[in-house]
Amino acid sequence: MLGMSTTASWAMFLLLSVAGDALATAYLKLSGDRIDGMGFFGAAVAGVVVFAPSIVLFGYALKTGPSYIATVVIWAVGIYAANAVLGFMAFGDTFSIRAALGIALACVVVVLLKPV
Repeated sequence: MLGMSTTASWAMFLLLSVAGDALATAYLKLSGDRIDGMGFFGAAVAGVVVFAPSIVLFGYALKTGPSYIATVVIWAVGIYAANAVLGFMAFGDTFSIRAALGIALACVVVVLLKPV
């Protein structure tokens, strides 16, 4: 990205990819037969389009990141945490101590990787 260091670009690609994935996942929860006139197939096709930016940004993160394993794990943890919080806040899903511990343990793994 313009004027950014490689690490900052990598982090920005990851952040935007996680945000895009969380929004696309929320779309999937709301889509399907709930969207008038679209039907399941139309919603599925739209789902591919909605997920595309997240996948492209993840590809850029893999290309610019410090390591494959660090990029994949941080991305996966980010998606897990973002979807858990979004599910809790937007859809009333339960956010149990088990989910909180899962997110915390995943974060510990990220710290142990020392991705920088």
